[in-house]
Amino acid sequence: MDAKVLLLGNGINRLSNEYSWSDLLDELIKETKTSEVITYKEEKPFTLLYEEIYLRTLKHLRSKELRLKKEIANLVLNKFTPNEFHTKILDLDVEAILTTNYDYNLERIFDDDHGRSANVLTERKYNLFRRRNVNGRYIWHIHGEADAPNSITLGHEHYVGYLQKMGNYLKDKITSKRKGEQKEIRSPIQMAIHRQEEIRAFDKAKTIYSWVDLFLMNDVYILGLALDYTEIDLWWLMIFKERLKRETGFQYGDTMYYKFYPHTLDKKEEAKLSIMESFGVNIIKKDVGKNYENAGDAYDVFINKFPKGG
Repeated sequence: MDAKVLLLGNGINRLSNEYSWSDLLDELIKETKTSEVITYKEEKPFTLLYEEIYLRTLKHLRSKELRLKKEIANLVLNKFTPNEFHTKILDLDVEAILTTNYDYNLERIFDDDHGRSANVLTERKYNLFRRRNVNGRYIWHIHGEADAPNSITLGHEHYVGYLQKMGNYLKDKITSKRKGEQKEIRSPIQMAIHRQEEIRAFDKAKTIYSWVDLFLMNDVYILGLALDYTEIDLWWLMIFKERLKRETGFQYGDTMYYKFYPHTLDKKEEAKLSIMESFGVNIIKKDVGKNYENAGDAYDVFINKFPKGG
C-alpha cells in the first residue's frame, strides 16, 4: 500500500510541558501512599515498577486496579494540553495516526469532546480495534485512552496479554459478540503471508480492522517515541514486519524512526538503534541541543520535509 502512517509518542507533549512518564509514576506513588516501600525506582523497568505500585497498593489499601488507572487518566488529562505541533501534525498527509499517548491533545484541536468513537469492535481492556474519527481521519490510541481507563496499557501483565491477543489476530482469529451476534475477525495480513497474490485484493479493498494492519502494510514514521524495551508489542511488530519481508519476499511498508537527542547518544541508545536497524528500521538522528524541550525546530524540519501524496 502507498499510504503513510504516523506513530506518535509523548515527545510532542514534552515540547510544551516537561512532565514525563517518570513524573506520572512519581505522582502515582504519592497518591497511593507507597513512597516509603518503593525503592530503587530509577533502576526498575517501567512496566514492572507499575506492577509493584499496584500490588503494594492492593496489599495495603485494597484498591482495585481500575481506581489506579482512573488516577492515571486524570493525571494525563490535567497535565498535558495541546500545543502548536499537534495542529501541525494534523496537517500531514497521512492515512492514519497511531499514538501511544492516553491523552486527546490531537482530538482537542478540532473537538473538545475528544472526537467520535469509531471502534471496529468493542474492547474492554485491549486496544487492537480502538480508534476515534477526528475530522475524517482515524486516530488509534494503541496503548489505551483516558476516557476508557481500563484500556490503559502500562503494566507488564497488560502488555503480555496484549501481545497474545495481537498474535491471535495476526495468526488465527479474534471472536467477539456484537449486537448479540458472534463475529470472527482475521487480519487480512494472513492472506498475504500465505498467498502473495491476494495482497492486491487487500490493497484495493483497504480492509483495515486493526492498527497492526496499518503498521505492517504501510510506511510508518515514528516520532517522539523513546521505544523502551518494555514496549514489547511494538518491538514484536517491528520484528514480525521484517520477518515477513524476508520470508515472503513481498515488500511490506518501510519503517522510519526519528531520534531527536540532546547533544550525545549514550551507548545504550546506540545499541538500541543498532538493534532497530537489524529489524529493517531506517534511523534518522538529530542533535537538538541541551534539552529535548528545545526540539521544536527538529519537529518543524520533520513536518516541512514530510512526503506529500502517495
